[in-house]
Amino acid sequence: MDVVRAEVDGVPVFWTEGRPGDECQAALVFRVGRADETLARGGMTHLVEHLTLHAVDNADYHYNGIVESTTTMFVTKGEAGKVAAFLAAVCDSLRALPLDRLDAEKNILRTEAEKRDPGAAGQLLTWRYGAATYGLPAYPEHGLTHHTAEDVQEWAARWFTRQNAALALIGGPPPEGLRLVLPEGERRPVPAPTSALPRTPAYFHNPIDGIALTGIVQRSVAATLYTDILERRLHHVLRRDGALSYTTKVQYDRRGGEDAEILAYADGLAEVRPELTQRFLAELDRIAAEPVDAAELAEAVAARRVLLVSDEARASRAMSHCLNELVGGTSRTTDELLAELDAVKPQDVQEVGRAVLDSALLMLPPGEEPQGARFSPAPTGSTVAVEGPVHTRPDDPRIGLVVGPEGATLLSGPEMATVRFDECAAVLGWPDGARVLIGLDGLTVGVEPNHWHGGRTAAAEIDRHVPEHLVVAMPARSNVQPPSEDVLDVAPQPVFVKPKPARTMASHGLIGILAERRRRPPWDDAALKAVLPRVGDGDLRAGLELLARTRDDGETRCLYLENLTTAAAGQSAQLAHLAATTPGDPEAQLLLGAVRIEEAWQARSAYRAEYVTEEQFGQFWQLLSQAGPPLHRAAALLPADPAPWERLIRYGIGMQLERDAQDRFWQEVTDRHPFLYAAHMTRSQTLARKWWGSDAELLDFAESAVAAAPPGDPVTAVLALAHIEIGGDIGTWDDLNAYLARPRVHAALADAADRWQSDPRPHPRALEAHQYFGAVFYRAGDHDRARHHLARAGRTKGIDRAWGYAEDSTTLLNKARRHVRA
Repeated sequence: MDVVRAEVDGVPVFWTEGRPGDECQAALVFRVGRADETLARGGMTHLVEHLTLHAVDNADYHYNGIVESTTTMFVTKGEAGKVAAFLAAVCDSLRALPLDRLDAEKNILRTEAEKRDPGAAGQLLTWRYGAATYGLPAYPEHGLTHHTAEDVQEWAARWFTRQNAALALIGGPPPEGLRLVLPEGERRPVPAPTSALPRTPAYFHNPIDGIALTGIVQRSVAATLYTDILERRLHHVLRRDGALSYTTKVQYDRRGGEDAEILAYADGLAEVRPELTQRFLAELDRIAAEPVDAAELAEAVAARRVLLVSDEARASRAMSHCLNELVGGTSRTTDELLAELDAVKPQDVQEVGRAVLDSALLMLPPGEEPQGARFSPAPTGSTVAVEGPVHTRPDDPRIGLVVGPEGATLLSGPEMATVRFDECAAVLGWPDGARVLIGLDGLTVGVEPNHWHGGRTAAAEIDRHVPEHLVVAMPARSNVQPPSEDVLDVAPQPVFVKPKPARTMASHGLIGILAERRRRPPWDDAALKAVLPRVGDGDLRAGLELLARTRDDGETRCLYLENLTTAAAGQSAQLAHLAATTPGDPEAQLLLGAVRIEEAWQARSAYRAEYVTEEQFGQFWQLLSQAGPPLHRAAALLPADPAPWERLIRYGIGMQLERDAQDRFWQEVTDRHPFLYAAHMTRSQTLARKWWGSDAELLDFAESAVAAAPPGDPVTAVLALAHIEIGGDIGTWDDLNAYLARPRVHAALADAADRWQSDPRPHPRALEAHQYFGAVFYRAGDHDRARHHLARAGRTKGIDRAWGYAEDSTTLLNKARRHVRA
């Protein structure tokens, strides 16, 4: 007999006959669970469940309560009359909770929590969903100490209602006299899943004795067959044949609505984990790459048919119908399920395998890496900081803490963890002033006031701005470390880099100053030339007004921005004041972000990393972190502007952001301006072998840009830069010259230059591009082509990157011009 639907007091009831001789079983299910709560006020549903069952604690029932992600169940079994009495008692208790037991049940729940271990499955939840919705079951129930009797009563009245309930019965129809008297309410939909992953497939490291993976698929019979087939394959390959694992497990769990989550796991000793990882992932790849064998599928179908027609499966289908009623999903009869099972084709299982890999989250032990480029690292930090004063620690100059009106950022070298108050799940606060901010994405920022200069000020700033409903008061701690003598309890002052001193006769001599003045910049723009001295003298508004006239010209805008940035370096305090007083001005935000980048690089110095001190690196990253907020604001204020995104690429290089973030910045630029010269030159640095790419990727990028560029566009000079980067890594200057003279390299450079010169059009970067091409042809020994380009570059200042980051690029440029008679 299949499931029968009935109704008792307006509550839908799904029942089956069950197996002969079995006791009656019942589950009263409500559509509310941990995923409906928040981190700061978590535990409310669990508290209601405990209070409800206290009323039936001394009754002669076998019962339990279960709180899951989207449902809360009250289950029992026994004689039909006792089942009916239990269900009635549960409904009575929900209408009048024993709130005098509130503190006692809180203590019981806290005791229960000490024994709870979310394990590997919990880690996968937090990394996929963050500190919200389906990630909350892995977190402590922080809200228990805060819940009042009024809070509990309001929660019960909202969620534990007739319209939000359903009953599953196994063992016959509803017992005589069954009453389900519940308050009126409404059906509550399942919460939409949050995500802490920018994209999948992704992986992360966590102490685990093997490997685990989850994927999200649509609920289907094919998905259950995939689960069966994958489990058999993993057992066969990893345990029986490979002797690499003792436990292999694959399970299928509904998530809500039409979605399901598939979890695959295999344990293994440390010495076999590289091979375990390789063979585990190879099986997932194989099942996604090729249809399963017909015989293997038939075997899985036969085994699943036996399960579907068993008495136990038929009886449990009442619970399936009950859950479908509450959380969404299509209910089917046994015959319909069998028909779907027989209709599954090998390609259907393969499609499930592809969906698993496309949505996969992989957990690996430290030291193991997935092979190939399929899996990207799950983010372990943020790409942007909040704006505010930077607190430092006396024991480590590379660590910084930024606390401002919008949130807090912890800096550890270039790594950032940011929790904004408007994206915060909870703030844990201790009486001694310690604070831990937990973001919705799962990132945390901890503040121990005794460790930071101005730590008390930082904690007070957090308390001033954090919304009250996010605060979780924590109990007092013992053995709190007192502040060291080096820690100063004063608010930090912003650090600004002074502009480079002007050249003087004392330092450079009259001849050097005159020579410098004769050298023109590698651009020709009278308006920019007139404004730069004014900006250098502090007239920042003149620069902003000039920049504002370029909103419809991305090339000129980026050229102006670069030069205005150099002129305004050291004036970020004044710029910050201007930006604060005119928050809707995109140019003020744009120039502020760009100047902060420039000041950070000046603080670091241009020396190689081995010659930069820890203090310089710390100041570099602390200053650079403050460039992100204004650049993002500028992008929001002027959505069509590519300039903020071009600067964010440079910012990302300095902050050593993950490749995913760099690729996103690049995509934002090209969506707005596909051939932006400045962005192509900056992107080439990202793709260089010494940063995030390789020689092959850099060359492919540059060649593709040349092929796609419109005739007459100097962006083709990016190929010259690419070959300078590649050849410069070989060794000496002679090695670079020989590389550029290779026939294939020279021919490609000549084609790129010819593509530009075939129909040159006015462009603000023309002089710069001529210098790049002149440099590579001069080094390659092609003096005719070098003469053509260097003559057009004229008496300009040398561009460091064009001359291989030489110590004095202008001297090299002048030497080359004389040598080729340009």
